[in-house]
This record gives sequence, structure tokens and C-alpha cells, in this order.
Amino acid sequence: MLKLDINIIFNIVNVLVLYLLMKRFLFGPITEIMEKRTNSIKATFEEAENKNNEAMNLKREYEEALESAELKAEIIISEAKQRAQQEHEKQIKATKEEISQMMETAKKSIELERIKSMHDAQSEIAGIAMIVATKLIQKNLDENSNKKLMNDFLSEVGALK
Repeated sequence: MLKLDINIIFNIVNVLVLYLLMKRFLFGPITEIMEKRTNSIKATFEEAENKNNEAMNLKREYEEALESAELKAEIIISEAKQRAQQEHEKQIKATKEEISQMMETAKKSIELERIKSMHDAQSEIAGIAMIVATKLIQKNLDENSNKKLMNDFLSEVGALK
């Protein structure tokens, strides 16, 4: 049978004491340190996940703001093009009106110049008629010659008009 020797009992007691001491001073603190480390790692993962969620939210907000800015830019460009087109049409209309006024002024000026030329021509014709009349009186031609000379003169004057 088994003989219980004092050494065996002493060894068992030593192992039990060693176990209790190790449990108290070694396993407890190590387990505690491991739990703290586990909790710390979990907290770090949770914090990283929260930061990742925040980053995703910020990215989404940024993309929405960017999209909104692009739409606003398109609207602004569209409005600017529309205003430029209106200004262009306004300037073209003003230029056409100015050209029309210049043409009207030129026509009036030409008409006045034509009337003046006509008056000058009439004055000149009247002067020539006076010269012819003077010459006729000086030559004192017969009546047929006078009529023929007057008719020739009037036909020439009529052709000038």
C-alpha cells in the first residue's frame, strides 16, 4: 500500500502553500493585468471604430457639401452666361440703333446737300439765263432765232435736272 511519508505530506503542503502564494501574488495580478489590457484593447478598438464612424460621417458631409458647391457653381455659371448673353444682345441692339440713327442723319444730310445743290444749280441756271437773255438783247436777233435759242436753252436746263 501506499505509505504516507512525512516528506510526501510536507511536499503536498509546500505545493499547496506555493499554489496559494502564487495565486495571491502571481496569478491574481497577472489576471488583473491581462483583464486591464483586454479592456484597454477593447476601448482602443471601440475608440477606433468611433473615429472611423466620425470620419465616414465627415466624408459624407464633405461629399454632400462638395456636391452642393458644384450645383451652386453650375447655377452661378449659368446665370453669368445668361447675363452675358443679355448684355451682348443689349449692346447689339444699342449698336444697331446707333447705326440706324447715323444712317438717318446721313440720309438727311444727303437730302440737304441735294437740295442745296439743286438751289445752287437753279441759281447758276438763273445766272446763265440772265447771261443768255443779256446776249439775246445785245444781239437783237429776230423772234424765231430768239425762240429757238430759248427752247434749246430750256431743253438743256431740263436735261440737267
